[in-house]
Amino acid sequence: MTATFRIGRPQMAMSAEGAGSGSNNGEDAAPETVLFPEDAASPDGDISTEERGDPADTGGDETSGDIADRVPDDGRYQLTMPEGIAVDQELVDALGPEFHALGLTNRQAQQLADRFIEIQGKRGRAASEAWAGRVQGWADEARRDREIGGAKWAGTVGAAQRALSRLGTPALRDYLNSSGGGNHPEMIRIFAKVGSMIQEDNPPNGGAGGNGRKAETAHLMFPKDAPKG
Repeated sequence: MTATFRIGRPQMAMSAEGAGSGSNNGEDAAPETVLFPEDAASPDGDISTEERGDPADTGGDETSGDIADRVPDDGRYQLTMPEGIAVDQELVDALGPEFHALGLTNRQAQQLADRFIEIQGKRGRAASEAWAGRVQGWADEARRDREIGGAKWAGTVGAAQRALSRLGTPALRDYLNSSGGGNHPEMIRIFAKVGSMIQEDNPPNGGAGGNGRKAETAHLMFPKDAPKG
């Protein structure tokens, strides 16, 4: 996967039993995922100096070294990005005339680009850690909630997961994971309530699915509107 001078938000990941519950101390940017524990994954690692390499290293080629220390006559700079990051050629081309006017060599432009990526990387990691802390905080808050947490937590999560399994879509799953919304106490609460209405076998008599028939999804959510008989 590549990026274009941008640092993206890592995918949220977690376990239903709280493997990542509020104890990362900022060391792990991935919070737990209450509703989708099987989607747990490790956060992306930082790009090391070894992976990036020395941008000024031309492999001992004198010709390459001469090019690196030369101001491009046409103002077009050749920059090398670390693995996983794509060159934003439009940005490079836009800055090329400015670099040329300042008399920057290819090597100097590369050094500026490397510094820019380093700063953006730190900002991105800080933002990711802050977001992960917020999402993990939601999960911890839900566990402490008097209505859905404490001794009721396992049943709450089970009911919410049942609702999502029966009524949810892959798009909803992706949204809850990417946004971290699946950890929010109110999201867990509402899905748990819906899940508690769903009967795995025979629904009760008196509504859709009575007499041993399987209830329609809409009738499970709105039982008062179910047809009789």
